[in-house]
Amino acid sequence: MPDFISTMIQDKKRYKQFLKDVNALPAPYAQTLIALQKYLWNFARSGSMIDPLEEILNMFQEYAAGNVPVQQIVGSDPVIFAESIMAQYPEELWLTKYQNQLRQQVQEAEQL
Repeated sequence: MPDFISTMIQDKKRYKQFLKDVNALPAPYAQTLIALQKYLWNFARSGSMIDPLEEILNMFQEYAAGNVPVQQIVGSDPVIFAESIMAQYPEELWLTKYQNQLRQQVQEAEQL
């Protein structure tokens, strides 16, 4: 239990720092990153998306420093961009958990 609590505290600190860093970005980058965060959290398990969010933040910070337009970063469809990020972290997605659970249940049913 202590590991869970310390992990939770550490994740909260990381998230607070993430928000500070996002707020330091120019408005188009910050607003886009917040929108991506909201979208990604629809698919994440209990706050486990901090790693991908920090990865996106680092990317946005670099591109903001170079004045690269947001649309050039995320492309014409931000959903595709977000899904490509999520694909790199399948173990963090609740959807993957339920997909695997369904596969297991069907496999067990076939063995009856």
